[in-house]
Amino acid sequence: MQSPPVIQNLSIQGTSVELYGKVEIKFDLTARYSNPYDYEEIEIKASFRSPEEKTIEVDGFFMEEFQLQTNGSLISGEERFKVRFSPHQIGIWTFQIRVSDKNGTAKSLVQSFVCVEISHPHNHGFVRTNASNYLLHDDGEQYIPIGGNMSWQNNNPFVDYQRWLKEYIATGANFLRLWHTHWGLGIEWKNGWRGFRGLKHYHQINSRYQDWLFDFCADNGIYIMLCLQHHGQVSTQVNPIWTDNPYASVNGGSCEHSWDFFRNEEAILTSKNRLRYIIARWGYARSIMAWELWNEVEWTDNYAQHQAAIKEWCKEIATFIKEQDPYGHLLTTSYAKSANDPDVWSNPHIDLTQTHVYINSPNIERNLSSAVRAYLNDFGKPNLIGEFGLGHDPTKLGMLDPNGIHLHNGMWAGVFGGGLGTAMSWWWDQYIHPQGLYYHFAPLAKVVNKIPFLDKKLRPRKGVIRGAPGTLHMSPTLDWGEIGIGNITIYQDGTLDPKRPSLSRYLYGARWNTQYRNPPTFTVAYSEDGTFAVQTADQSAQSPRIAIWLDGVKLFDQYAKPNTLYKVDISAGLHDIKVENPGTDWISIEAYSVSSLGSLIDAYVLSSEDETAAAGWVLNHQYNHQIVPVQGEPESVSGAELWIEGFAAGTYDVKWYNCQTGEIFRNETVRTVHNTLRFFVPDLLWDAAFVVNEQFVHLTNDPV
Repeated sequence: MQSPPVIQNLSIQGTSVELYGKVEIKFDLTARYSNPYDYEEIEIKASFRSPEEKTIEVDGFFMEEFQLQTNGSLISGEERFKVRFSPHQIGIWTFQIRVSDKNGTAKSLVQSFVCVEISHPHNHGFVRTNASNYLLHDDGEQYIPIGGNMSWQNNNPFVDYQRWLKEYIATGANFLRLWHTHWGLGIEWKNGWRGFRGLKHYHQINSRYQDWLFDFCADNGIYIMLCLQHHGQVSTQVNPIWTDNPYASVNGGSCEHSWDFFRNEEAILTSKNRLRYIIARWGYARSIMAWELWNEVEWTDNYAQHQAAIKEWCKEIATFIKEQDPYGHLLTTSYAKSANDPDVWSNPHIDLTQTHVYINSPNIERNLSSAVRAYLNDFGKPNLIGEFGLGHDPTKLGMLDPNGIHLHNGMWAGVFGGGLGTAMSWWWDQYIHPQGLYYHFAPLAKVVNKIPFLDKKLRPRKGVIRGAPGTLHMSPTLDWGEIGIGNITIYQDGTLDPKRPSLSRYLYGARWNTQYRNPPTFTVAYSEDGTFAVQTADQSAQSPRIAIWLDGVKLFDQYAKPNTLYKVDISAGLHDIKVENPGTDWISIEAYSVSSLGSLIDAYVLSSEDETAAAGWVLNHQYNHQIVPVQGEPESVSGAELWIEGFAAGTYDVKWYNCQTGEIFRNETVRTVHNTLRFFVPDLLWDAAFVVNEQFVHLTNDPV
C-alpha cells in the first residue's frame, strides 16, 4: 500500500501582513505525481479562516525559485510548492494546507498570521465595479486608468519594463495591458521553443518575471489587464501561429483543427488547469485590475461559423474563473469589431466592455468617444478603449504624428467621452517610447485627480458650443462587414437624429461585397447656401466611384481616389443628399461634412445624476495630426460659449485647466438660466478641460 502525502517544513513569510498584501507559504512535500503542474495528479488547497470566521480556499502551485539579479538575469533556485494569499480583513487569520494525490490526503497543522493596517501609500486594495461607469478600489477611492499597452518585452523583461514603467511613475500613469504570448511572458507553448515544455508545464522563467512585475506594479500604483490568450494562437489566417500551438494534434495536443480549441473537452480541461495555476500564483496580486479572456477572438479561424461555440466557451470559462478566483478580479474580453458579440458583453460575469479603434482620421477622438457611448448605451457597463491607433503600421507613426497629437486627443476623449479611463495606445515600444511621448500622461493625470467621476456618477451629456460656427463633420465608426445606417437627419443647430449615427468606414460598391451595401442619405436643413463633402480615407479596392445625389438628382459620378475631398454646392433649404458607390468595389471613408452646421470646437461633457456637477473637455478640432504638421497651428477660436441644458438651478464654480500642464488657469462663477448652464470658453488654440461644482450660499439672520 502506497503512503499518503507528507507535508514538511511549512513556513510563512513573516507573521504579519498589511491589508491586501501578500502572504506566502512554502513547504516541502512527499507525494506521488509525475507532473507537479497537473491539478488532477497533485492538488494543493489552502483554507484561510478570517477574523469573521469565514473560510476562503485557494489553490497552491509548483514553482522554481529563481533569484532575480539587478541586471535582470536569473539564477536557478529550489523547486517547491507554495501558496499565496491576500487578506481582506484586519485581525488574526488561521490557515491549513491540504494535499491530495492518488494515494490519499494530508493536512498540515493549523497556523496563523496577523493582518494589520495598510502602511503602503499605493495600497488601495483591489479594483472593483459599482453602480457607475467607473471603477474604484476596495478603500472606496476612484480608479481612472491612464496609460497604454505594454503587451510584451523586446529583450529582458526586467530591464524593459523597468525602463518603460519608470516613465509611467514619473508622469502619474497607472495602467498597462499585458499579453500572455509565447514571445512575451506567456507560460504555456510548444515543447522545445525557448524553454517551453508543452501543455501543463508552465514556463518558470516567464513566471518569475511576472512575480516581480506584479509586485513592482503594486508598489507603484500601476494596474494590469492581463490578456490570457490572443487570436493568433488559434488562427491559421490572421497573425497565424496555430501550427506551433501545443493544443494542436500535430504538436501532441487534442485538437485536429484550430476551432476544436473551443469544443474539445480535453482542451477545455487543459485550459482550466492553466487558469488554476495563474489564479493560484498571481490571484493575490491587487495590481491585476482584470483578467481578459481573449484579444480580438473573432480573428480566430472561421469565426462566424463557430461563433456559437466560442460564445459558449467564453460563458463556461468566465464562470470557471469567477468560481476559482476568491479575490473577485474584474473580467473582460475583446473584439476587433464593435458588432461582436452582444451576448458575451451581456454575460453577468463580464464586468466591463472593451473597444478597439484603428483609423487614420484627423479627428480620431470623435470615433473613440462615439464607440464608448454606444457601448455604454447598449450594455450599461463601464467601457475601456483597450487599443487605439492611426493604423496597423507603426513605422509611419513617427512621420504622421511625431509629437503625439492624436495620442493626446485620443486619451482625453477616452476619459471625457465617458470611458472608464483613457484610450490605450497600442504602440508603446515603437512609438510612445522612442518618440518620448510619456509627457502627455502627466497633465491628464493631474486633472483626473480633481474630478469626482465616481462620487458624482458622471455620465455623458450633450454640450452645445455656440459662437464658433464651422463645418459639421461626421466620422464613420463601423468596421468591415458592419452595415451602416441608411438615413440621418441633421438639424440647423447641428444636432443629429439618431444622435450618434452608425456610419460605415467603407462605402461598398455595386458589384462586390454588396451584402454590406447601404448608401447613406442625409436630410439637411441648410439655413443658407453651403456645401456638402465626402472625404475618402487611405484605402480602396477595385474601381470605386463616388456619386452624390441631391433631392433625387445625380449631381456627379466619378472614379474615387483615396485621400480625396469630393464637394458639392447646396442651396439654402431642406434637402436629401445621398452618397453611393456605383463602382466595382469599396473605398474607405474618413468623413462626411456639412458646412455652417457645426462648430470649430468639439465639446465632450459629463454631468452628475443630480445635475449639479459636470466636467468636460473642449477641443479646437483643427488642432489634429493631419493639419498641424502640414499647415501649422490653427488660429485660436475666440468668443465661443458652452451650453449644458437641463442643469439644476443655482450658482456654480467653473474651473478651467490647461491640458498641457494640468494647472488651473481660470476660475469663474456662473448661474443657470432657464435650467441651462452657460459659460464662455477661453480662447482656444488646442484644448482645455473644465470642472463645474455647485456653489453653496449659506443664508443667515445676522444683521447687515
